[in-house]
Amino acid sequence: MAITFVVFKVFGTLEGPTRMGVFWIIMVFISINLVGYSFSLVSDRRRLNYYQLYDPVEFLIAKLLANIFKLIVAGILLIGLFMLFSAQGLKNAWLFTQIYLLASFGLVGVLTFISSIAVYSSNQMSMVTILSLPLLIPVMMIGMRVSLVSERMFFDTSTGNSLLMLFGIDLLMVVLSVLFISFTWKP
Repeated sequence: MAITFVVFKVFGTLEGPTRMGVFWIIMVFISINLVGYSFSLVSDRRRLNYYQLYDPVEFLIAKLLANIFKLIVAGILLIGLFMLFSAQGLKNAWLFTQIYLLASFGLVGVLTFISSIAVYSSNQMSMVTILSLPLLIPVMMIGMRVSLVSERMFFDTSTGNSLLMLFGIDLLMVVLSVLFISFTWKP
């Protein structure tokens, strides 16, 4: 969260699309650091223990819920810091909350899926970043577009379609995670 302070010290005040762009870029880096390494921090011995004790789908759902909680708390702190440093509130808080929650689910779904795959590579930390960034771009772009609409920076009639598309991406990532966890779960 210190990066928020640095951004506002360097740029002064952020307004318009720049404010939302910086918000979503910081959110991606926060999500990579909070969520992206959720499977890679487990040692081989502990992974074998988890494999014997837990069902893989239950373990994945627990990871998804824990990661969602962490990212929502981090996002609330980031929004609070943005409002503190810029002295501007949200113009349409309801629409922004909807897009933020859907985008958070998307970020968590992508990063949990990639983290479960990358845990078996020898260079886990860089694999998560390299594999996840192309999958995070659609989530970021939709989140950015709808958050600009929520801040009334431009008018878009397809906001409902964007929310549905983001929900579809979220659902797809969770289904892919559940399908592939049985392959990536084995020690």
